[in-house]
Amino acid sequence: MALPYHVLKVHDGIIFAARGSNIHSFNSNFEPISVWKYPVKQEETNGQKTESETPAPTVEAEESSAPEGPPAKKRKTEDGEAAAVVTEESKEQEAKEETTTEGQTETKTDGKNQQEVNRRSRRQKQKQKTEGAMAKNNNKAVLETPFVQGMYLTTDGRHLVAITGADKTIWVFEHDGAGNLKQLSQRAMPKRPCALALTPDNKTILSADKFGDVFSLPLLFTPAEPTAAAAAATTTTTSEVATPEPTPSAPATPVIVPPTDVAKAQQLSVKPQANELTVHTLRNLKALENQKRCLERQKAAKLAAALQASQFEHTLQLGHVSMLTSVAVAVHPSHPNRTYIITADRDEHIRVSRGIPQAHVIEGFLLGHDEFVSRVCIPEKRGDVLISGGGDDDLFVWDWVSGSLLGKAAVLAEVKKALAAEEAEKVTKVAVTRIFDVQQGEKTQIFVICERIPLLLVYTLTSTNTLEHTQTLSLPGNPLDVEYLKAESKLLVSIDPNTSSETQEEEANNGGVSSILALSSDESSWKVAPTGGLKVTESAEADNSLSPQDLQKLLYTTESLRKTNKDDE
Repeated sequence: MALPYHVLKVHDGIIFAARGSNIHSFNSNFEPISVWKYPVKQEETNGQKTESETPAPTVEAEESSAPEGPPAKKRKTEDGEAAAVVTEESKEQEAKEETTTEGQTETKTDGKNQQEVNRRSRRQKQKQKTEGAMAKNNNKAVLETPFVQGMYLTTDGRHLVAITGADKTIWVFEHDGAGNLKQLSQRAMPKRPCALALTPDNKTILSADKFGDVFSLPLLFTPAEPTAAAAAATTTTTSEVATPEPTPSAPATPVIVPPTDVAKAQQLSVKPQANELTVHTLRNLKALENQKRCLERQKAAKLAAALQASQFEHTLQLGHVSMLTSVAVAVHPSHPNRTYIITADRDEHIRVSRGIPQAHVIEGFLLGHDEFVSRVCIPEKRGDVLISGGGDDDLFVWDWVSGSLLGKAAVLAEVKKALAAEEAEKVTKVAVTRIFDVQQGEKTQIFVICERIPLLLVYTLTSTNTLEHTQTLSLPGNPLDVEYLKAESKLLVSIDPNTSSETQEEEANNGGVSSILALSSDESSWKVAPTGGLKVTESAEADNSLSPQDLQKLLYTTESLRKTNKDDE
């Protein structure tokens, strides 16, 4: 299983590519420069966490297949073995059984058979329940793999910010300008971040999470010793629970932390529904003890995470009532001294808010999408235009200050045109995963990637603020990300090598399969460059427990935003 470079970022001829949990850097010729590896200690701890969060077996004894009735009395013999004692009562019972009629015997036999059937049925149900719980926990373990979900560069290229979703952590690195990264901090957020944005002054990070909130936190901060409460909670759970270990800070201004996070963690119950008086076997008693320990570890882990999160400054700026999918900071040409925060969510909304410190003021909404919005893009040289896409069949072009829709550009229709007839019939909807703009002279081009579609759609933003489709480029596999290498005038597209075409086997025999393609352009179109790409082989960085199906779950998450029961709402 070849692990792809699934997230790209480029600055001044330096290429940063995330592969699994690690970040690689290359020069413009794809020669490796450095690798930042996810901390081994924390990776191992996360594995323990997955195991510790596995619920203990249900406290329910598996019924024995032994016959009904009181057990025979036993006494200890001289040789130390227990022997059954034959009593008068048992003799009478045997006599009664011998004198039963044939009809009564048959009735009793049928009753025992029915009881046996019932016992087998209960055992089968318990087995199915256990298998279902195991499958659920295995799926959770896959989703908890700490893959890099996003990378962001400051405008001067001096700092790189990354997200690992499993541990809810935001990482800040210092870039020396030559491709080498130095980790400055790691901060575990209260909720899992899904998208970040940096303010124009390169001093503040905006973190949008899956609970609909946008927090602001400083890009750089001064480390300090943790508080006594956080240190105690961390010490309590170090050997038992996997908790992120972000470097805390001492902010210059008062920390604004939601008090409910710590309060909820403190109020978590560690008492299971069963107790010592309701279990009757040694095995169930042990299971009950395991449940208690598991609940205690979970409570301690959540409390430690809440306390650790309070060690650095993060201020709530705004919130949605739905999962956020994208965030951007914009400056309109007509108001160069004013910033705006643009947020998109799963409920088809795009909100335009004022920048910090007036982020609570809503300037307007961009309404018109019928499905989730997954990406928003404001072209570098056309700051008055916003392009959005998601689960709809089209791209939307907006005047985001006035809130007016300027036009649409077909996506699904262009995809169907480019695919073979058999494949086109299978495609009934699209999920946009990337919208990227490239400025070439006076021409603004927009590149669009759709999930699990081996195509790259190219549009041109005209002077009348409309999108014209200019090219559809077929790729050897599903595209994951796109970036522009300005120094070489090349477009870089990362490819999932596990979904490559029939040439994959041939490429594998020649040293690997393509993972990053380099595209060059002439005056009219883009094409795959004959040289300048990057190939990968089977990766030692991949988790051995990850199957190809598990890797697909980690790489393709956009389509899952679509609401399946929308018609019932």
